[in-house]
Amino acid sequence: MTDSWSWPVLRAAARVYGNVSAARRAWREQAPLRLERPVVSVGNLAVGGRNKTPVVAAVARILQGWGERPSILSRGYRRQAPSREVVVVRDADHMRASLHESGDEPYMLARELPGCCVLVHPRRWRAGLIAERELHCTVHVLDDGFQHVQLARDVNLVLVTLEDVTHGEVVPAGRLREPVSALAHADALLAVDGSSRRVGLALGGQPDVPIFDIRRHLGPPRPFCGAMDFSRLHEQPVLLVTAVAEPARVAADLREAGWQLADLMAFRDHHRYHAGDVREIVARARGCGAAALVTTAKDAVKLEPFLPFDLPAAVIPLDVVIEPAEAFASWLRVRLSLDLESA
Repeated sequence: MTDSWSWPVLRAAARVYGNVSAARRAWREQAPLRLERPVVSVGNLAVGGRNKTPVVAAVARILQGWGERPSILSRGYRRQAPSREVVVVRDADHMRASLHESGDEPYMLARELPGCCVLVHPRRWRAGLIAERELHCTVHVLDDGFQHVQLARDVNLVLVTLEDVTHGEVVPAGRLREPVSALAHADALLAVDGSSRRVGLALGGQPDVPIFDIRRHLGPPRPFCGAMDFSRLHEQPVLLVTAVAEPARVAADLREAGWQLADLMAFRDHHRYHAGDVREIVARARGCGAAALVTTAKDAVKLEPFLPFDLPAAVIPLDVVIEPAEAFASWLRVRLSLDLESA
């Protein structure tokens, strides 16, 4: 529990951090680097847990559907084998880098999005140059890009929750990376959990930018390990294993979809699994009577080296839809001014 005396200190520190963030953004936005092809930024106002990675995938799929060749430009957070050079995780046809070189989210996106190029480097402009000149990409999706203002973008998409815009505090007092006033730099807001109307009211009723809804959908389980009737897996007790920012939300999604969740085993976001973890996971599954374990696509790429497990396992895909879908697609197409005659 936070000591009563420390809360004013945290609030004061948050004000200082917010002022520094605003000054840093203003300074870096003076002369951003620009790529030749359009850039769509997908980012958060808060730290983690806003479905950013599934939204990046959803935007990339929309662009692919229009006949474009998108790149995803990521910094490769918490890579085990960072490189000073740009890492091409995958080109349009093949995987070209390992999990350790890529980072968990870029590697997962590369596996989930055939035909889409994924590149990693802290300076996303350098990665974008290679995407254009060597991989012939026609549009870029900037992963976690709202605060990466060194790179000019044509579209700024920012994910928010109602809590972010009503009671959000800047770190260290809360989870916001920047004050709510930073949303003035957004071109559209993506409201998590279908809260667009309430977010709009919280921002004054008539915000200057459109607000679309993000809705999550769990896909059917994909066999990951072992043999069983995975189509009926939701009828049996399962252990959820995950290392994401908000594991409780994943658990709630499963329960809402009718899954029998025997237990939740949560690790810190971006956790690197090791053999000891797998032994503990199997022991927990047996202890809670789980017939199998289920996990996310992000976790699966990190658990894969430890296969096979001593019990069946499945991946539960998480997809998002940006709604209204046609309105969002039309808005995005106009903003990017792409040649979409073939769409």
